[in-house]
Amino acid sequence: MGWQPFPIVTLLQLLALTALCALLVAAAITDLRARRIPNRLVGAGAASAVLQQWLLPTGLHPAVGPSFGTPGLSAGLAAGLLMLIAAVVLWRVGLWGAGDAKWLTVLAAHAGPGLVLPHLLCTLMAGGVLALAWKWAGRPNPMPYALAIAGGEVALVAALTMAPPVGGAPPTG
Repeated sequence: MGWQPFPIVTLLQLLALTALCALLVAAAITDLRARRIPNRLVGAGAASAVLQQWLLPTGLHPAVGPSFGTPGLSAGLAAGLLMLIAAVVLWRVGLWGAGDAKWLTVLAAHAGPGLVLPHLLCTLMAGGVLALAWKWAGRPNPMPYALAIAGGEVALVAALTMAPPVGGAPPTG
């Protein structure tokens, strides 16, 4: 089977992607309004990650991959732990708040260990762009980093969706 940019999506996969998008929007809105990501939202994201890992077929990420699947429960947990370590270190040096570290951990649990570093790098790049825009607009600190986290997630999904699958190549004609 050749490379297809838009695979067929099942209802469960569509629900998982919709839930992920809703969580990203909710985190961005609450962070913009209150400069925090509430634990109840982090808990909802964690529950979503567990359900996604349990119910969907295996694959790369809920929004991309050959089957629009997930890495599985143990891989999701491993990804969450890897991101938690990195996010806590960056929280301790003052890059973002504790809620942001927890939120990144939840998103990594959705994606799997193979995407922890790319997700972190996409988030940091989005954070740099947001910081420049925030400073240019003369906005007061602290900056709502959930916007950068959402931007990193969107950039990661877009990059993975546009890339040909490993071992395959896009059509040439």
